[in-house]
Amino acid sequence: MKQALVMVYPGFCNFEIAALTEALTFYDDWTLTTVGADRTVYLSEDQLPMVAQKDFSQVNPLDADLLILPGIDNYHLPLADDRNIAFLQRLNVTPDQRPVIAGMSSSPVLLAKAGLLDHTKFTAGIFEETYALNPFIPKQNLVRQPVVTDCGIVTSSFQFFREFAIAAIRACGLKIGDQAYAAARTDRPYTAEELTYHLPKES
Repeated sequence: MKQALVMVYPGFCNFEIAALTEALTFYDDWTLTTVGADRTVYLSEDQLPMVAQKDFSQVNPLDADLLILPGIDNYHLPLADDRNIAFLQRLNVTPDQRPVIAGMSSSPVLLAKAGLLDHTKFTAGIFEETYALNPFIPKQNLVRQPVVTDCGIVTSSFQFFREFAIAAIRACGLKIGDQAYAAARTDRPYTAEELTYHLPKES
């Protein structure tokens, strides 16, 4: 079985990674596990609770195939907990020795603090002033694109959650269509036939 870890922390943003986690459920050999500094309930940005199924002491991130970091309402909170950074620092190995890392929106701040972006191009959904306030973020590696994949790390701004999901899925060597989670078309109405659904035919 392939394993995806979802790192959770106070104020994590669930919607930014939902397309990715949803897509993974359709691959039969993938499992999802939530991990956090403590095995407890974390409140998301929109106040939805999520339980960390395992704490960092129970997980070796190098055994995973994908590590997902959602964006953060207030990145100062997880940044202040040294356990989050120590967990990520365990991934400071060559890209072929670690899982694919998918960091959304403001989570590259955590990746930067752990040293994972020192030699990696990235993008992020953070305020411009954040770079000056946090000089450990290697701004010289910032690429202003919707999604950036480099050295096995996929990063994106929050509004490109669809493109982020597709890029992360493909970085794991999986297939996904270009139109997955595409927005509804506006050039013409949908027909009743297009909005009629059937069970998949057995092969």
